[in-house]
Amino acid sequence: MELKPWMLAAMEEKGYMTTNEGLISRVANYLSGSPNDIIETDEFRNACISCNVDPDSFSEEDLERLQSKLK
Repeated sequence: MELKPWMLAAMEEKGYMTTNEGLISRVANYLSGSPNDIIETDEFRNACISCNVDPDSFSEEDLERLQSKLK
């Protein structure tokens, strides 16, 4: 089966891909279930570890994109 571009985009949005955007989506999806209005560093790091993402791999731009996904 040939994957269409929209299929790849949907997989990335759900966090199934290991692309930069996919990893941001994976952590954002995890954190969206948090009852906290403000995500503290420890919660962010624990979410990354739970999602099998290196928390130190996030750049400032990545954190801004993550924040915008959580709004």
